[in-house]
Amino acid sequence: MFIDTHVRIAAWLHIALGAIWVCLLALFGLFFGAFGAMLGASVHGSDAGVLAWVAGLGVALFLFALIVPVLEIVGGVMLLGGSTAGRVITIVFSVLELINLPFGTVVGIYSLWALLREVPRPAAPPAMVPLGMSQR
Repeated sequence: MFIDTHVRIAAWLHIALGAIWVCLLALFGLFFGAFGAMLGASVHGSDAGVLAWVAGLGVALFLFALIVPVLEIVGGVMLLGGSTAGRVITIVFSVLELINLPFGTVVGIYSLWALLREVPRPAAPPAMVPLGMSQR
């Protein structure tokens, strides 16, 4: 599959946005994990069981939320490799990015334009002129 410059830029933008989301989720996970650890150290008795259950639910939600940006990164890498599946994944994430104001909207619109337009083909090489003949 031929990949032009705009498709490459769209792929790198999705990789960058996915990496930013992974970093933000890691920061939130560290913050709330530290907060939960401090709270858990002060809880005793039957409340400790409830807190452990809530903490487990929070970890499960965190891992589920982490899947989304990782898939966006994988889609961008697959698109750079010329995969049709990567193109479909990136189109899906481009639509999802439209609600992420303001940067996601710009990236989503640009990516949809780059991925859904008619891709220009490279120009044919010029015809070879035999030596000694002039081209008029």
